[in-house]
Amino acid sequence: MNYFTWNSMGRGFGILLSLSLIFPLSVGCGPSKMAKDQLEKARKTYEQAKADPNAAALAPIYLTDAENAFQEAEKAGNSDEMIHLSYVAERKAQIAMTIAEGKKAEETIRKLNTETAELLAQKMKLDQQRELESKRSQMEAEQARLAAKVEAERAAKAKAEADMLMKELSELKARQTDRGIVLTIGEVLFAFAKADLSSKADKNVDKLAKFLKKYPTRNVLIEGHTDNIGSDEYNLDLSQRRAESVKEKLIGDGVGPDRITNVGYGKKYPAVSNDTDANRALNRRVEVIILNEGVQAETQLRE
Repeated sequence: MNYFTWNSMGRGFGILLSLSLIFPLSVGCGPSKMAKDQLEKARKTYEQAKADPNAAALAPIYLTDAENAFQEAEKAGNSDEMIHLSYVAERKAQIAMTIAEGKKAEETIRKLNTETAELLAQKMKLDQQRELESKRSQMEAEQARLAAKVEAERAAKAKAEADMLMKELSELKARQTDRGIVLTIGEVLFAFAKADLSSKADKNVDKLAKFLKKYPTRNVLIEGHTDNIGSDEYNLDLSQRRAESVKEKLIGDGVGPDRITNVGYGKKYPAVSNDTDANRALNRRVEVIILNEGVQAETQLRE
């Protein structure tokens, strides 16, 4: 063996000796800084997930898996295993937070959808109510219009009928009032202190009877009056007898008694002042009120 061969072998033994000394040192040092950094990163991520109430409530399985992986990483015997388990723990924790966030978002969306559906239902209900109110208003307006039309037609018909009646009763000097058509049988038709009808009064009552038979739906109220000569009791009785005379004449002419109401007022309601003989003659009268259709005689009595 020459010098060079021996020298080469010596250098080889030296390298092997150096490697044998270095290797045990690297194994004895434990996990590397990279592994510890990854473990710390995994710990922070896990703690963040654990502190998130949504993760614990909505992704408990993934959070538990992250905890188990982190605990195994802490117990790892070498860097590669620690890095791998730390990465798994970190990813599990991230997944837990992501799932929790997604479920929370779904819950929020579901709640918003529910609220939106409720708002739409309320809006639809309000729209329906508005539509009903609009239709009701239109119906009420139409009913009011029709009622006004009917009332206008009724008023026009009533006026036309009243005008016709007044024309037919023109000879009796009738006048239209709120109480109905009023005509007076009096003036010189009743003598002083008498209740008997004069011949002129008979003719006027005949005309009235013909009118009432032509319009069988019309009833009459007969009011007797006197002048102011004599006592109240005497004049009241006289006025009643005058009204009764007209009623008997109408019945005799064919008008049903159920259509006739008579009353005497004595000297209580003079037509004119009783200051002259001529005026007193005017107050010795009977007034006949031809009642409007449907009106009861009792409602037209004077107080």
